[in-house]
Amino acid sequence: MKKKICLLGGLVALNNSYIKDCYAKIKLRGSQSSGGFVGCNYGEIYDCWAQTDSLKGKIMAGFAAKNEGILEHVFFIDDRKKKKKKYIDEELELAQEAAMQFPWNKETCWEAEDFPPLFKHDYFYIQSGYSEKVIEINTLEDLVEVTKHINQGERDYQSAVYNLMADIDCKGKKINPIGEDDSIPFKGIFNGNGHLIENFKIKGKKRKYGGLFGCLRDAKIMNLTVDGIIADAEYAGGIAGMMEGGIISCCGSAIHIEANKYAGGLVGKNRDGILVKTYAVGTIREKGRPWFLLLLLLPLLYLLLKMGIPYPAVPVDGNVQRLNDGLKPGGGNTAAFEFNRLIVFKDGIGELNFYNPGNSTQDIVVKLTITDEELINQLGDAHRTLFDQKRLEILANYDPKLTRQELAVTGRIPAGSSLMVLELKTLQDGTELPPGTYTAIIELTFYDTESQEKALLNSQLPVGIRIE
Repeated sequence: MKKKICLLGGLVALNNSYIKDCYAKIKLRGSQSSGGFVGCNYGEIYDCWAQTDSLKGKIMAGFAAKNEGILEHVFFIDDRKKKKKKYIDEELELAQEAAMQFPWNKETCWEAEDFPPLFKHDYFYIQSGYSEKVIEINTLEDLVEVTKHINQGERDYQSAVYNLMADIDCKGKKINPIGEDDSIPFKGIFNGNGHLIENFKIKGKKRKYGGLFGCLRDAKIMNLTVDGIIADAEYAGGIAGMMEGGIISCCGSAIHIEANKYAGGLVGKNRDGILVKTYAVGTIREKGRPWFLLLLLLPLLYLLLKMGIPYPAVPVDGNVQRLNDGLKPGGGNTAAFEFNRLIVFKDGIGELNFYNPGNSTQDIVVKLTITDEELINQLGDAHRTLFDQKRLEILANYDPKLTRQELAVTGRIPAGSSLMVLELKTLQDGTELPPGTYTAIIELTFYDTESQEKALLNSQLPVGIRIE
């Protein structure tokens, strides 16, 4: 059985042409290749950025899962709350100070004073071309009617100029893509005039191309925003499943796609086309396994629950020492500990003097953290990279009193053990904490000594640190 290929990209799944002045904010959930902006790039991409808080796959990358083309002035914003592992293209995760030095077109394209840069809405518009046949679209019925003519292969409709005169709410109805096959592509001009086509569904029929437009060939799509759901298409994108030549400019896509093979937030596959001043937001998920397969796993899951599922063990810190204090656990749960309330660091090594007595029923992991507020008060800034600081500041819930940086963390300290030293990490921007006295927080995480199950209740305590 041939293995299914699934390639996901925030804006475009597969690109071998030209993309400039675009961005993507897409949640990507796939099992194979996922790129925050493009799945696979063989073309040219300039002045673009991507942002995501959800990215999965065997090959995953913040900007491009695979690149054999040109990437210039591109960057990626990692918006995940918990970083489980690094993306493979760390070199594309540029600092904000570098990104803000890019030659953003501030006159006719970008509002680049804030971060990340967004489009100037006054310029999010280009002029249409001319054709002898001009058709106005005012209603859903009009849209369905012209789609019918185009998909029947009527050449004058395929190459006409279309002007969208009003927003269209499809109200969850299924529609067919315009130019649903490469034998009957859309070749004309579609001017959205700043309007929105929303709440459409393209699903329920396995097709090669899925999007508001199925296949574009030397067409021009401009000034249009779409909002819909697409499923059961080999090539899927909010605007178009396939783009062969032509241009898409000043368009946006708010889309939810269930991907079969190639899926991009705006275009599935771009072959010889030009994308400028476009964006995509939404979610792209690889089509899931048949639900009945889950039923086969239920007996195994039940058995595991009966037997008990082991918890991954936190490794014992390599510097722990046995206490030999003669204490043994009594009845119930006991968590006892002591440590220096002022930790003095010399040459990056601090005197922790942490004791976890033998009568404790909990192993303990110690983490030393410091708030952004403390760093700002003491040093004038949070000592994050400018890129990460700005990224945090644009989040609605950023609070310097609550946001912390990790200064040190231990391995597991078993009951009946001590850990005398703590090794200091660098700050987020890569610098060392300057000499001085600071207020920090000790965070204690407890683990059952036998099962290694993480306790629901943990502790945190203020602590002083002095850097000498």
